[in-house]
Amino acid sequence: MAQAVQASLGQIPEHALAVSVEVAAARVRLRFQLSEATEDDVADMDDIVSELEGLVGPDVHVDRIHEVRPQREIISPSEGVIWIFLARV
Repeated sequence: MAQAVQASLGQIPEHALAVSVEVAAARVRLRFQLSEATEDDVADMDDIVSELEGLVGPDVHVDRIHEVRPQREIISPSEGVIWIFLARV
């Protein structure tokens, strides 16, 4: 979790509504909720994934998903999701 926060410092996409981390054994998934997904937002997400991969090493698989939503939805359908960023309103 600390590595995900460190990786995202200063790189949260401009249109992010919320960012979460889901950990399952040696797999980490970053989930981004955005109000829109611009090229810069995609680049920021890719940078965060790359930074996280460097922090956790090659034995951990890191991926990401994103969804464009009108507002954030932080009720997680599965356990193991921890929200690390909620947009300021």
